[in-house]
Amino acid sequence: MRNAVEHEIRDLIRKRGQITFAEFMQACLYSPKGGFYSDRSNRINEHFGTSPASHPAFGALIARQLEQMWRLLGEPTVFHLVEVGSGDGGLAQAIVNACRLSFPQFARSLYYVAVDYQPPIYQSPGHALNRTDENDGAFPSNVQATSTEVHWVRADGLSSFRNVAGCILCNELLDNFPFHRFVIQEGNIKEVFLMLSGDNLVEVFDDPSSPAIEERLKGLRVSLTEGYRGEVCIALDDWAAQLSRALERGFVLTIDYGELAEDLYSPGNAQGTMVCYRQHKATNDPYRHFGLQDITCHVDFTSLIQLGEQYGLSTVGLTRQSGFLQNLGFSALLEGLRGQSISAARAEFESMALMTLVEPEEYGDFKVLAQAKGVGLGSTLLGFEGKEQ
Repeated sequence: MRNAVEHEIRDLIRKRGQITFAEFMQACLYSPKGGFYSDRSNRINEHFGTSPASHPAFGALIARQLEQMWRLLGEPTVFHLVEVGSGDGGLAQAIVNACRLSFPQFARSLYYVAVDYQPPIYQSPGHALNRTDENDGAFPSNVQATSTEVHWVRADGLSSFRNVAGCILCNELLDNFPFHRFVIQEGNIKEVFLMLSGDNLVEVFDDPSSPAIEERLKGLRVSLTEGYRGEVCIALDDWAAQLSRALERGFVLTIDYGELAEDLYSPGNAQGTMVCYRQHKATNDPYRHFGLQDITCHVDFTSLIQLGEQYGLSTVGLTRQSGFLQNLGFSALLEGLRGQSISAARAEFESMALMTLVEPEEYGDFKVLAQAKGVGLGSTLLGFEGKEQ
């Protein structure tokens, strides 16, 4: 039985003749008629976990990096922290708690804004995330008082944000930006479109819908063999522009799975990196379970870096999550478990949860990118002090 999202996609194809995969993905993930991210329960029930959900230590270690950023900015009275794609607030909760406990001076300056497509409506009594702001996403540029409450904003990006002085934080956000798919045919770049053949949804290859697709691939100088299939997220261009307009002075911290272009578009990824998640299982078929499965691909960090520099965001560091967290004190935190008054079983459980943050087959191979604007750095950011850059 077809659901509302599938009907929406079919109606769009009938109207236009064919649609791009990016348009298909937009409907599957974000349609108000039942897109995957329109229903918050999908994120909890249908997806694999995330670093913040694995252990609050993830947020605690990021808090240490944020505190150093605050000091590098001259310890301003107000430090704006804007987390985009904040989900259920788990990372925000962990960061706020860590700042209160370990960095009380920084906590007094912290103004935390959690931005999400569908922010949680209800919060439990006494929860640190106790304010929901459903305005148009405008950032309060003239804030006078601060607190470690989290101020929720309903928005799907940063287009209406300005005057951010502090840090924009994005954890596992960009991998869900709608992307275009392409294939190399007779040496030419062809885009993957979707159309109806009778009653069946089918793929067809045609000239790219936007010159930005070819320009992106040619600009990356990657060698693509006949039959190669892959993804291009041209939405990154607009995202870099949004970041630059929103950030007045400070940093951008992006954490996600992905590679530099030479690895992303290598022969080992000749069928692309797209993957779908449903009921905690990974598949490579996006044309089923419309609106009921996540669709994602690896982030192109080369393009993210290049576009950022075009828009005035200088690259401060790029490393793996494992190295980033180790530099921020992961090993000491893990060792500290042994001194706690908890059972051996509990200690083992905590240790296993912590290790998912750094193990390559879990989250350790994620990339962490730091960018800056209007900041004269006299020292390296703590998370990027190691050799792995």
